[in-house]
Amino acid sequence: MSGSSARVAVAVMAKVPTAGEVKTRLCPPLTPVQAATLARCFLQDRVEQLGALEAADPLVAFAPPEGEAEMRELLPNAVRLVPQSGADLGARLDRLLSDLLADGYPGAIAVDADSPTLPTAFLGRACAHLLDETADVVVGPCEDGGYYLLGLRRPAPALFREMPWSTPAVLDETLARARRLGLRVALLPAWFDVDREEDLARLRAGGPPAGSPAGPPFSPRRTLAFLEALAASRAGTAVTLRPADADERRPSAPEGRRGLAEVPWQTRSTRIVYQNPWIRVDEDRVELPDGRSTIYGVVRCGECVGVLPFLDPDTVVLIRQYRYVARGVFWEMPTGGVHPGESLEVAAQRELGEEIGHRAGRLIPLVSYHTSKSVVDETAHLFAAEALAPVSTPPDATEFIEVRPVPFAEALRMVEQGEIKDSMTVIAVLHAARRRGR
Repeated sequence: MSGSSARVAVAVMAKVPTAGEVKTRLCPPLTPVQAATLARCFLQDRVEQLGALEAADPLVAFAPPEGEAEMRELLPNAVRLVPQSGADLGARLDRLLSDLLADGYPGAIAVDADSPTLPTAFLGRACAHLLDETADVVVGPCEDGGYYLLGLRRPAPALFREMPWSTPAVLDETLARARRLGLRVALLPAWFDVDREEDLARLRAGGPPAGSPAGPPFSPRRTLAFLEALAASRAGTAVTLRPADADERRPSAPEGRRGLAEVPWQTRSTRIVYQNPWIRVDEDRVELPDGRSTIYGVVRCGECVGVLPFLDPDTVVLIRQYRYVARGVFWEMPTGGVHPGESLEVAAQRELGEEIGHRAGRLIPLVSYHTSKSVVDETAHLFAAEALAPVSTPPDATEFIEVRPVPFAEALRMVEQGEIKDSMTVIAVLHAARRRGR
């Protein structure tokens, strides 16, 4: 990936936020699940903050490498993910920054996710030092003797080898090595990261004052919403947290709980209650964003397909059959489940053959959607079918179907007047009508 000459690569260093693996020094007062939730909030807030910087090209350097799928679910698709590699933190930082510089970026920065109120102006200043070539190295010191940020204009492996990581000597040793190498250093204002219980209390209080150098603290909305909801759930009352720079009112706990909407719920255990060849019913025990737990019943059906077949541009084929659950006879299009190992297209062609005795010369994807967002785990994939040709396919032994050509205008009327009640057919007909300008 080639870098942009107008932007600095800014990589957030982060562990996959797994309970028991992150922010362990905050346990107690937090539970491992709460600590992992807080780490997710830190990461998502930092990525959002970087997205507002015109001079930054944000990415996330994550560990361990096998956690990529979980990390991908937490972040916008536009955010690049890079697995960390190296025997220790120094090797990982050296490899990451050197690789980003080799990509063509004029500067590369590694920043933590554990200083959630770090002013955005500090990040902007770091980028400017590298873009303006006023420094070879830019360092953001932590109050505990480490650093929250380090950026380079060219690789400098000596800054990372045999460093006494996780000690108060890291910052001084880094600066001393940079001087010995003849590197120009830009030192940003100090800030605090959240590693201990007292840091958490400071974060709740809003962090350093608004008069700190280079601008006010950043207001990390997910982090503050999580802390609000956590405090409210423990106290049983509404609690308002105000960052030091906030002129507007922070929401009270009920509003803050809505701020946790983007925090994933964590499945702690699953018990299969019932299963047959078509469905499975699970009872999951789930950890909520504020650390409480609950049970959740899920009906798992997997994926399904629906096909709206066009005999010609103005005629579709519908089927009519008895539906046991709805206790009635209904008009609909061919639909059915996707068999293990089948592609969606193969499943769609099979359903066409079984239910109307035709195959499509063209399958046109219409839309994919969740048939129920609450208790049913099922995704429907809808197609329009054209250039139909007869095939000899044995019908499903449990289906008793009437097949009938219907003018598309009539099918649309049936949808609009509620005569067709199947959601897959309703959605497919409306999508097809929109494509036809109806």
